[in-house]
Amino acid sequence: MRVFLIILIVFISCNIFGQNKAQKDSLRYDSAAISQLHFSDSAFNAYSNNKDFQYETKIVETPSLWDRFWAWLWKLYADIMSSTAGRITMKLLYWVVGIGAVIFFIYKVTRMNRLAMFSKDSMSTIPYNIDSEDIHAIPFDEAINEALQNGNYRLAIRLLYLQNLKLLADKELILWQPNKTNTDYLREITNDSTKQVFKNVTNIFEYAWYGSHTVSNHDYSIMKDELTNFQNRL
Repeated sequence: MRVFLIILIVFISCNIFGQNKAQKDSLRYDSAAISQLHFSDSAFNAYSNNKDFQYETKIVETPSLWDRFWAWLWKLYADIMSSTAGRITMKLLYWVVGIGAVIFFIYKVTRMNRLAMFSKDSMSTIPYNIDSEDIHAIPFDEAINEALQNGNYRLAIRLLYLQNLKLLADKELILWQPNKTNTDYLREITNDSTKQVFKNVTNIFEYAWYGSHTVSNHDYSIMKDELTNFQNRL
């Protein structure tokens, strides 16, 4: 067994020695002259100044004053919302703004004539100037007769209603002003029975004037009785 190991070691050593010698015999030394190349500075500058080769160039724009304001505002909002107290404060603020908007909407609606916002017909199509009218300067009898002759029963109802307002103002039951609404006049009447009748008359007028239907001669006759009965009560 020892002899076998000695022979194996000698065989491997001879093989390694033979390979090293073969490698040394295969080496060849290059004695050719080496020429060092240099890149032209002018060519490099030409390429560096060419925009087509400026791949890493980034244009940084200076933010405007408006952009800086919004950035500051959103940062402030983020700082507030980062804390529990800030989130609670903002939630309360949302509720206050929302409730205020609802109250403002309700107030504006109550200041308007109740049916005006739902009217399909534009009042500009009616041949009567309602924006600059003065109830103390209208010749009601002549104006009503003219409206009836023209078949404009809708306008005749309005004139009768304005005549009622004039009577209320003459008796100092209301303070008439062009910019007031029918609801304003209703609040100014202190007598409960008069207030209730005036409310009914107002509903009739608004139905005729702001409604989307045509007021016929028959409709006018019924509405006229209610309006004239209110005048007789005064």
